[in-house]
Amino acid sequence: MSGQIFYHFLSSRNAIHDLERKMIRVSRLDDLNDPFELSPYLRYRNSKVRKRFHDVRKAISKKHGLLCFSESWSEPLLWGHYADKHKGITIGFEISNYEILKVDYVEKRVKLELTNDPQENEQLFLNTLGKEKYKKWAHENEYRIWVRLENCTMIDGHYFIQFGNSLKVKEIVLGCKYDNSEEYIWKLSKDLGAKVIPSRMGLGEYKMNIDGRKIKKFQ
Repeated sequence: MSGQIFYHFLSSRNAIHDLERKMIRVSRLDDLNDPFELSPYLRYRNSKVRKRFHDVRKAISKKHGLLCFSESWSEPLLWGHYADKHKGITIGFEISNYEILKVDYVEKRVKLELTNDPQENEQLFLNTLGKEKYKKWAHENEYRIWVRLENCTMIDGHYFIQFGNSLKVKEIVLGCKYDNSEEYIWKLSKDLGAKVIPSRMGLGEYKMNIDGRKIKKFQ
């Protein structure tokens, strides 16, 4: 997907920390806001069957983390939920050398048949449940990358992946209520070779747009 930009929403504080470190924080499975992530259909009377599914999920959570993106920064709900009520930032990345999964939004939970091979079961989870969410999340238009925690850098108990040619910052979009230093963001953007885009509310639709009144100050 060369040339396509994927957007990661953050509070201004967390975004600035990531931009300073030139790293993006990796989300752990149990810290996600949707408890149904990687949770298949479990309506079985036999508790041992359910336990097998829970054990696979637990094993994955110890080895893998997630990077979550949206294909657009114009959705107001994303700013409200993930970017400190529009006071935050979304970082736009050009991504290569990673397998990017487009999330499918479904009505019913997936039924899986486990094998006797733990590694096959983990791949079954990642390749099926790993790209499916309940349809009510569809407004997120999510893309995601699964990363192995062993390839990450740990800082203060959290896992991070380095920016670079495979994860290149191209845009830094400021929320319409952004309340931090614009000058400092401009300085960070120059160091990263990225452009800064201020946003505003749409005038005739429920979407965020480029703020043409401010854009010149960042050019």
